Amino acid sequence: MTENWERFHRATQVLVGPGPVKQRLCDAYLTHLRAVDAEELPLELQPGFAALAEALTSAKAAGGLGAIEATVRKMSEQDAGRHAGSVLDMFVVLTRGGGRDAGTSAAAQRQLRLVAEDDEIPAFLNRA
Repeated sequence: MTENWERFHRATQVLVGPGPVKQRLCDAYLTHLRAVDAEELPLELQPGFAALAEALTSAKAAGGLGAIEATVRKMSEQDAGRHAGSVLDMFVVLTRGGGRDAGTSAAAQRQLRLVAEDDEIPAFLNRA
């Protein structure tokens, strides 16, 4: 799971970088997302990731371009933007689910606690 989280994180960084969306989408997939282990993704993400992979590899390699480059080249800017958005959505789900480290996520949630008005403030904090 951690490796997939890292791959999505890096792909997202590519997608929000400079350049045309088609080029960023192609780079993100070729460099990071192609190596994602789809079986290790949460069940809710597996169909979406399979659809993304299918959408980015549907054309045949041609004219010195690989299948992914040829597919993305034929795509509209709107379709490329939609696919880039789906990568971001998947990354958000992985992050919310503690994709990087579930223990860290739980620890972060325990750092802050709600203090009621009638709770006694410790003396060392009450010196103002």
